[in-house]
Amino acid sequence: MNKLRFLMILCITAVVLLFANCGKECKIKYPKDLKPIDWENYNDVYTVYWNLVHCCSEDPYFQTDSMECVNRGTIKISGWKVQSRDLFALCDDAKCAENFFVPSPSTVVYIDFYFPEAYAFLDTCDLTKKCFIKGEINYTLNEFTSRCFIEPKIKVMDINDIYFE
Repeated sequence: MNKLRFLMILCITAVVLLFANCGKECKIKYPKDLKPIDWENYNDVYTVYWNLVHCCSEDPYFQTDSMECVNRGTIKISGWKVQSRDLFALCDDAKCAENFFVPSPSTVVYIDFYFPEAYAFLDTCDLTKKCFIKGEINYTLNEFTSRCFIEPKIKVMDINDIYFE
C-alpha cells in the first residue's frame, strides 16, 4: 500500500511540475534560410531581427526591472520606416513608408534616438526613402501571453549615423 501511495504522489508531482514549466517556454521558430549578420556592411531588418531575437530565459544579462539589456555592440541596418508618429521602426518592405503596413509583425526592428536634434532632423527627411542606420544593439522585452522573448532595438547616438536614400 505504501508503494502505491508513493508512486501516486510521485506521478502527481511529475505532472504538476510538467504543467508548471510549460507556460514559461518561449519556443521561437527561427527561419531556416537565415544568413548571418554582416558586421561590416548594412544588414536587412529580417537578418538583424532573426539573428538577435531570443527567449528571456536564454539571456543572463537581461534586466527585467529596466526592460533593457546592456549594449551588445554596434550594427548597421537598412530598411523602410514604419509609418507611425509614435514610434520609429524599420521593416523590409517599402509599403511600410506609405501606410502602417507591416508584412510580418515579428520582423520589425525598433530604433531609439539619443541625440537632441533627432526629431527635428527627421522632420526634414524624406521618410519614404530607404533608411540606413548605424547604432548600438540593445534589446526590449516583449511578453506575449505566457511567452517571454527579447527583441533587438537599435540605439542611435549620433545624427551622422542615420541617412535616407
